[in-house]
Amino acid sequence: MRKTPNLLISAGIVVAALALGFFVSTRFSGPPLATQLLPEGDSIVYLKLGSLHLEDLSQSASVEPEGDYKEFVAQTGIQIERDLDEVAMSRRDTPDHRDVESSEILVGHFDAERLKTYLQKAAHDTQEYRDHTIYGIQHEGHFVRVCLLDAARVAVTNMDRSEPMHGIVDRSITRHAAGPSLLDAFYNRVPHGSLGWVIARGPNQDAWQLPGGFSLPADSIAVASLRYDSSLLFRAEISAQSETQAKQMVEDANSHLALVHSIGESLGARGQDKDLKAAFDSLRVEQKENVAVFTATIPQSLIKKIWSEVQNENAAPGAPAQKP
Repeated sequence: MRKTPNLLISAGIVVAALALGFFVSTRFSGPPLATQLLPEGDSIVYLKLGSLHLEDLSQSASVEPEGDYKEFVAQTGIQIERDLDEVAMSRRDTPDHRDVESSEILVGHFDAERLKTYLQKAAHDTQEYRDHTIYGIQHEGHFVRVCLLDAARVAVTNMDRSEPMHGIVDRSITRHAAGPSLLDAFYNRVPHGSLGWVIARGPNQDAWQLPGGFSLPADSIAVASLRYDSSLLFRAEISAQSETQAKQMVEDANSHLALVHSIGESLGARGQDKDLKAAFDSLRVEQKENVAVFTATIPQSLIKKIWSEVQNENAAPGAPAQKP
């Protein structure tokens, strides 16, 4: 009989441990906080730049800042490849489909006072909202609003109304944001540990045209992600309205892949990069009910080659300055 209290205590400890484990897993396995601050959009994009070591890559082919970006670096001390850790973005077409509205949350290491001074000089007007200053800047035909949420986060939006920025500020203060509806419904399909991902909703009526003549059915949802495990692992799930549509996507994709492989074989050894060939050979497409799943493996050596070529092109004499 004396063992009963000990059993109860042990059972209580187990239950408490399970409850704590459940709380921790649900608390820290959700979407990145930066994405939860975003307003509604037809696509949600997230990139964890800090894990890509862009600064280390850039040192292999260093290029001095030029033009507007050089002035920005001089005044703020911010270098994108060094100081930016996360980027979260929501995008949507305007009602007339002639333009795109977007909002971004930038997370990194900033000198807040220097950045405020820079924004104050660039701003056409300012607005105070819940102890935050919102800077209004005219840029390439858009009225852009910028707000320092805290020492590590900056919000930017080109939406016409002020409410989207107000919503971002509200959510950053309350810290109980569910985020955009796309994020709430489909983030569970993003593989754990992804460095970057996209959740996008296709058009309601017309097919979703992609580069290369490939199209996706209307009302489809795409969830694409990148993970790193010695190589860059790509995965995309396209959810269609029916299994028939998913089957058609897989057949079309396999036809495109067959064409790519035949072109590669016809070239033979001429101009064929082994890393690029390995990436193409790794492409796979399969169907799971109403979902078409695309996967590929991109070797790290290919990423370094592409980065080096881009940097060398920008460093070439007479190359036009790139805007930030």
